[in-house]
Amino acid sequence: MSAYVVIDLDVADAEGFQQYIDGVTPLIDKVGARNILVDPGTETLEGDWNPPTLVIHEFPSKQAVLDFWNSPEYEPYKDLRRKYSTVKVVVAEAN
Repeated sequence: MSAYVVIDLDVADAEGFQQYIDGVTPLIDKVGARNILVDPGTETLEGDWNPPTLVIHEFPSKQAVLDFWNSPEYEPYKDLRRKYSTVKVVVAEAN
């Protein structure tokens, strides 16, 4: 069952954050996930959620997300991500 990672992304340093993207993209590909959406122009229709950039990734399963998120390969990129951006991340599994 597919799982979706939804990210509210606020990049503080685009050049620095590119290092994160360059390193993480092959890791995402390796686990069979794919980038569905990156949109810096979202429009809030109701409520007060207004992500500067909305990102959505599709993974094969919620367990695949958790395995990726907690993997030793991803660990150094978390620090890079935190250095150059602020994120809110949720995962949900399709039924």
